[in-house]
Amino acid sequence: MVPFSGDGEGGGGSAAGPLTGVIAALPGELGVLGAGRKRAASRLGTPIYETRLDAGGRVVAVVSGVGKVAAASAAALLIAEGAARILVVGTCGGLRATEGLGDLVHARKAIQWDLAVRRGRELTADPELLDAWRAVAGGLQGTILTADRPVLRFSERFRLARAVSRSHPGPAVADMEAAAVGAVASQAGIPWAALKVVSDRRPGWLQAFAGAQSTLAGFEEALRAHGGKPADSVPQLCAALAVGLEAGPSPARPNQHEFEL
Repeated sequence: MVPFSGDGEGGGGSAAGPLTGVIAALPGELGVLGAGRKRAASRLGTPIYETRLDAGGRVVAVVSGVGKVAAASAAALLIAEGAARILVVGTCGGLRATEGLGDLVHARKAIQWDLAVRRGRELTADPELLDAWRAVAGGLQGTILTADRPVLRFSERFRLARAVSRSHPGPAVADMEAAAVGAVASQAGIPWAALKVVSDRRPGWLQAFAGAQSTLAGFEEALRAHGGKPADSVPQLCAALAVGLEAGPSPARPNQHEFEL
C-alpha cells in the first residue's frame, strides 16, 4: 500500500506531480479516497475529496451520482480543477455468465450503447494508463457499455453480450458513467481510464428460468464487499506513474470509432 495523507488538513504529503481526477458514482465506490480532505461542495454541488500522496502528487475525487449527465458534469469539474488525467472507478454489471462477482475489469473501450448517433459513441482508454493500472491492480481488460438505465433483464444482457462480441471479444460489462467521462476527457485531450468491479452478473439459463429475475438482489452487499477495490488501487497507480514520468510519450492513438448494435 502506498502511503498517503488523507486527514482533515491534507497532511504532509507532497503535492508534486500531476493532479489525478477520480470519479465514482456512489460514496461506497470511493474506497480509501473517501478519507481525503473534504472540501465544500463545488458550484455544481459536488463534494470534492483531496488526497495528497507521499508519492504521485495529488488526487481529487468526486462522487458524481449515477448516470451519464452526472458523470460528464463531474469530468468537466475535474478538468476545471486542473486534472492531468481522469480515472473512473466503481461497480458494473457482468453481461456474460463468465464474469464473476468481485472481478476487476479495465476498460479497453467504453461505448455509449444507447446513443442513436453512431459517430463518436465509442471511446478508447489511454493505453499507458490502462497498462500501468493493470500492472498494479491486476484484473481483466474488456469493453464497458454505458447507458442511462441499468441492464437488469437476462434477455437484454444476453442480447448485448452477443452484439458486442462480434467486434469486441473478451469481457463485457455494463455501467452508467464510463463512456460519458471518456467522451468529455477525449474532447479535452486528457487521458482517461476506467476500472470497474463486477457487483452483479448475468445468471445462467437454468437460474434465469428458475425465476432469478432481478440482478439488484445482493447489490448492496457486493458494494460493501467489493465497491471500493478500484479506488483503493489509485494511490499505487499514481506512484507507479510518477516513477515513469521521464519515459517518452507514446504515439498518439485514435479515441473514437464507430459501433453498431
